[in-house]
Amino acid sequence: MDLREDRRRLERILLGQEAAVNEVRTWLEEEDAADAIVEAAIRSSTTVRTDRLQGLDPSRLFSGDAVRDLCVRYRLRLLPAGLYKGALPRQAIGAVRALEAAHQTVLHGFQIMAPARRFKLCDADGDPLLFVGVDEDRYYLVHRWGSDLSPWRAVLHWPLRSLLNLALTVVAVALLFTLLMPNGVLTRDPAAGWWGGHRLLFGFWTIWVVMAFTVQGWFAFHGRFSREAWNSRTFN
Repeated sequence: MDLREDRRRLERILLGQEAAVNEVRTWLEEEDAADAIVEAAIRSSTTVRTDRLQGLDPSRLFSGDAVRDLCVRYRLRLLPAGLYKGALPRQAIGAVRALEAAHQTVLHGFQIMAPARRFKLCDADGDPLLFVGVDEDRYYLVHRWGSDLSPWRAVLHWPLRSLLNLALTVVAVALLFTLLMPNGVLTRDPAAGWWGGHRLLFGFWTIWVVMAFTVQGWFAFHGRFSREAWNSRTFN
């Protein structure tokens, strides 16, 4: 009698565990389906659109000028998310779902800020920030992943911000090379001082040489300044 009772109790336990497992499996499948819908919405964003949202976190709202300045400073592009060719982390998709749930709406105007190499540009063969446009000149930061807004990246791409930045970089490199050049290389006069006409002429010559190589490389690689390329869909 006790053996039959133990067997029935064990069967109830096993059936309860199976029901719990099935419930968890169903919930996971529903979550995966919801994530897939959101990812499809992000991947299908190929044009600039806006989603009218109210009550957003002010710390995550950026004006168009602020977004443009970030792109110029760090040499990034802000383009529709449908052009992005990298992987979308589950945290970003979860952030979109949370935002949609909080505002009882479906978002469409997704844009991603990332280096040009992360996009499928028109003549193309990191990490990004996912934005959604909330009006004509404001963007809401939904999720950020990676480290593309590092100080090192800003310093490295400072010369590419504008023509003035590039010109100042050329002059600085030439002057540094001039200052480091030993005096014996510039003149055979052992009595010549470190400063003099020989170093001044070498400085002008160095500026022209560095400028010539810079211009040649700029046109050879279809260079574009960050102020013009920050929202361009093409390499050149």
